[in-house]
Amino acid sequence: MEIKCLTTLDEAKRLWNELTPRESIYDLWDFRECFYRHDPHPLRFYTVYEDGQPVALMPLQDNKDWGGLEFFAEEPTEENRIFFRPGYGALVPRLFEAAAKDGDLKCYDLSGDLEFITALPLEDYKYVLPLDGLKNFDDYLESRLSAKRRRSLRKELTVVEALKPSMEIDNQADLEILFELNVASFAGESYLRTEVERQPFRDLLKSGLVWRIISVVIAGQKQAVSLSILYNDKWYYLLTGVNSRQYPALGKYLNKINMEAAIKAGAAYFDAGLGDCGWKDIWHFDKIPQYEYPGD
Repeated sequence: MEIKCLTTLDEAKRLWNELTPRESIYDLWDFRECFYRHDPHPLRFYTVYEDGQPVALMPLQDNKDWGGLEFFAEEPTEENRIFFRPGYGALVPRLFEAAAKDGDLKCYDLSGDLEFITALPLEDYKYVLPLDGLKNFDDYLESRLSAKRRRSLRKELTVVEALKPSMEIDNQADLEILFELNVASFAGESYLRTEVERQPFRDLLKSGLVWRIISVVIAGQKQAVSLSILYNDKWYYLLTGVNSRQYPALGKYLNKINMEAAIKAGAAYFDAGLGDCGWKDIWHFDKIPQYEYPGD
């Protein structure tokens, strides 16, 4: 076996598409490339070959901004993993070793159940809700929350429902409203402040993936917008923008109608993404650990 470091975009795309398991949107070249094209870095795709055939791939890029190696299209993707053919999982440590010899290596949001990965330091959790057996939002409440918590959440949602909100579906122009609402809420913590950060999400709407924009209208104004993608029986709740200053419970209402939309669409899982964000733990979503390398 030998390890090669490949650096051209066409070759990287070919190898990625040959070895990816395509289990999540983060395994898809078309998803990641939307982000890479607006923030490109030199590619470092470490590939193990056996008898001339690629059997494992660690897709990295050399981020000149901080001077080290990181995963391909690191921001803002999740579920980073090494791709390998069945039976070749033992090669994963060798790929990390090879990459670390070539420079400072920092990998975040590492996913998987290989012993090498799960032995790394815990970075955070991503949050997922299985939808099997749920017919509506009330089913979720009954199955996951205590009676006290159910009453509290229903009371908050009633405040929003009293405003007689309406929904608008799949208006692409509302993505711009989402950006502005997100920045207004999170200010410097928002990763949607610049055109470089916003354009990849516009590109996603042209990528061929199945997307859904849900907008909440109150008193004639769009006060909350979400962007989700449905792929492989999972509803990926990617982005939200909410006027939470004027309507404090509106974010919870947006969560609710997205969960209902996911159930209606036949999704098996509602993927709420990385980090608690102040609500996923208390809503009792399942937690999937994500790891980091190195552990310093």
